Amino acid sequence: MERNGSFLAIALACVVTLTGCASAHGEPDRVETFAVDGGECTAEWWLEPLAQDVPDEASDAAERALSEATVSATDIMDWEETLLNAQSGDQKIPPNELEGHAYMEAVREDVRSELDKAGFPDAPARLIETYADLDCS
Repeated sequence: MERNGSFLAIALACVVTLTGCASAHGEPDRVETFAVDGGECTAEWWLEPLAQDVPDEASDAAERALSEATVSATDIMDWEETLLNAQSGDQKIPPNELEGHAYMEAVREDVRSELDKAGFPDAPARLIETYADLDCS
């Protein structure tokens, strides 16, 4: 999993930004409740085109990836490390929420990866965004 310094800042910003506004997107494309250390989290994901004419192949790849995405313990550990490294000094994510955000980001990463494999990489421009929301207890 390749991550550079600017990606770390973007990842944390995405967690905050995409988590906070996702509920404005209607019914989620995926909802999942999962156990985290000390509780459980429910994550919701929405796929949204960022361009006017997104090819059907890109939409199909994103939908398939979102529905089939799985998260391993290694994925969670890698994303927890990424998110912790991206935190500013005074912002601390509680451990159960950190694990939940890591899970949520692993699913989002699967969608980006599958879009890339289908010939629709993020650069020069992302065609489809995977918005997400998380609620942990």
